[in-house]
Amino acid sequence: MLSGCQSMSTQFALIGDNPYEDYNIPKYELMIDDINARAVEWVIHVGDMKSGGSDCSDASLEAIYATNQQFEMPFVVTPGDNDWFDCARESAGGFDRLERLRKLRQIFFSEDPEIGVWRQSDGGSEYVENIMWVKDSVVFGTVHLVGITGQEGGVDVHNDIMAAGVEWLQQIFKEAERVEAKGIFLATQADLFPLTAEPHLLGLLCRGCPKVRPFYELFHDALISQLRNFDKPVVLAVGDTHIFRVDKPLYDEGQLVEHFTRVETFGAEQVHWVRVSVDPKTREVFSFHQEIIPSNRGLKRTKTGFTRDHAAKKEK
Repeated sequence: MLSGCQSMSTQFALIGDNPYEDYNIPKYELMIDDINARAVEWVIHVGDMKSGGSDCSDASLEAIYATNQQFEMPFVVTPGDNDWFDCARESAGGFDRLERLRKLRQIFFSEDPEIGVWRQSDGGSEYVENIMWVKDSVVFGTVHLVGITGQEGGVDVHNDIMAAGVEWLQQIFKEAERVEAKGIFLATQADLFPLTAEPHLLGLLCRGCPKVRPFYELFHDALISQLRNFDKPVVLAVGDTHIFRVDKPLYDEGQLVEHFTRVETFGAEQVHWVRVSVDPKTREVFSFHQEIIPSNRGLKRTKTGFTRDHAAKKEK
């Protein structure tokens, strides 16, 4: 699945878990410039635009929105826990979670990206952030799932979000069947498989480790159910753990689900992006190319800004 850049029907940028902190903004703006200089049709951000403990004020959220307005192509984002759920933390301002979610929706989801989307809220739901669109015989969709551990409470809120996500997931697959789609591309923040290995090996190395992230079993089971009836390539793009990877972590009753692929974006200190190429004429439909920005490599944070380490200077 991992490949170099090729001429495809559709290419877009996949990013996430950035800029995260203020000190990352110069790197993030360099990434925006890099993406703007490429022939991509849209940008998908998988959420966590800020860190969980950073300021959640209106001004902070509006500043992040303004930064992302620098993209010259349509910008799509699905919320992360850091963007509203973690705003209950004292360091983030001690906000009410649902009030911050309403504010996030007001700032980031008041206008449709110009790619012909429809929203879950079109059917009367409050979930304006869950969207879907079709291009080149492929269905694209975002599903709001936030990454939580349960240690900070809010599991009931998480469950409400996930139930809506399951309903939207079913609608996405239903649309894919209706248009006879060649593939499905899903984007969300939460990584369902933070611990990944062949199931038997995982059991030997880490007895008691869950194969699916706790609190996300409902969505996981719904995904498997849909995949049993749709045998075309399906990609789930996530953020959450800040590890770039393209793999196949999903098993159904011990059998690898071979037409399912996870791609995780770079995150936090690694400010790079993933080019996703979509060609419905190919067997796998989706291919991925990591876009490492040379000027963002080897940059070390200091009290006064950024310096490039010795190894990076020598390589450059």
